Amino acid sequence: MIRHRCGPLTRTIVACALALFARAATAQTFVPPAGFSGKPGPAIASDSEKDAPLILSVETNTLADRFHVVPEYSRADHAHVAVVGSYTVQEPKGTHLVESWGVGFLPVILSFSDGRCFAFTAEYIGGRLSSARIAKIGCDARRVKEELGPDAPASLSLRRIGTSWGYGAWFDAKSGNTLITVPFSKTFEPFFTTRMKVTAIQAMNGPDWPGGNVTLVGRIHGRLTIVTLDVSY
Repeated sequence: MIRHRCGPLTRTIVACALALFARAATAQTFVPPAGFSGKPGPAIASDSEKDAPLILSVETNTLADRFHVVPEYSRADHAHVAVVGSYTVQEPKGTHLVESWGVGFLPVILSFSDGRCFAFTAEYIGGRLSSARIAKIGCDARRVKEELGPDAPASLSLRRIGTSWGYGAWFDAKSGNTLITVPFSKTFEPFFTTRMKVTAIQAMNGPDWPGGNVTLVGRIHGRLTIVTLDVSY
């Protein structure tokens, strides 16, 4: 059954509205799932903020083989996972990322060990991210507490990383990979896996189709990396 992308309407319509208002409260550009039509701009915006961490674009085709729909997923024939944008973030000298969070799949709030926080965002035009930028922001930026969803079977040796818009992220101790589960499922149902050491997940689903965008924050080859995916399930 196709569910509304904000989850069961009777329980989440208020949460969705609050989430959108929270976006405005942080003075960040709202980025809808599926983005906008048109021609993308440059990979990175030219008006970078002084003293903000350096961001570098990563070619999406170099990451494609890191994300795969689980073959056993019940709708695997209709599902897809595609990278639409990826960036590395150079952590400020002498610091490291402490945590990250956000409302929806963008922007991403990054909190560093020196007490500073920055918001990473980008435009989503023509099927890919562009004009990415990062700017200082208060560390009290809005957080949304979500239902955790079904627990993983104990036999799978999985550790929960986080939940966003119904998607669950789990660390697989056996393979060292990250597993993402289907949103709003009443049972634990793996959706796709990634060879990325994920530390946080953000997502937003479309209002009337079984798909949307998932942003993962973590490390690839030891570098702090943000990857945004277009998914359908």
